[in-house]
Parts: sequence; structure tokens; C-alpha cells
Amino acid sequence: MVKKTRKEKRMVNQNRKNQDISLRTIEAAESVRSLIHSLSMSLEEKIAMEDQINNLSHESNCLLDIISNSKKDYQKKLFSAFRKFLVRNIDAVNQRISEL
Repeated sequence: MVKKTRKEKRMVNQNRKNQDISLRTIEAAESVRSLIHSLSMSLEEKIAMEDQINNLSHESNCLLDIISNSKKDYQKKLFSAFRKFLVRNIDAVNQRISEL
């Protein structure tokens, strides 16, 4: 049996964590898709919204992976910047909700 080095073990653990995060974003996207399917709107609108959710989910996961694979020195800054971007988007959604 071949023993794994500490670095290999850390990489395996990090990959598992990244997969867990990806699964959570996939589940969140699926929740939105389910809501879209339950609404009474035209098929074209449903397809357009579902495509956008799929794209958003995919792009978000890709960006998280890209940041995770960047130099450790940059990761915290990049994750923080991405979080600020997401918070601003959430603020915009909250503003739209408050206007209803």
C-alpha cells in the first residue's frame, strides 16, 4: 500500500470540500429551476430563465475553481472581491424585492 504525503492528503481534502461547495450551488440552482417550473408563465420565459440560472451556476462554480487554483497569496483577495460582487448583486435583488 502506498502512503499519501501530507500534501496529497490536503489536496484530497480540499477537492472534497470543493465538491461539497459545488453540490450546494447545484442544489441551489435546482431549487430555482423547480420554482420556475411551478410558475404559470410561457414556456419561452421558463426556458430563458432556466438557461440563465444554469449559466450563472456554471460560471460561479468555474470562477470558484479558478480562484481555488490560483496562487495562495491571491486567493483571499480574489474570494473577498467575488464575495463583494455577490453581495452587491444580492443588494440589487433586495432593492427589486422592496420595490414590489
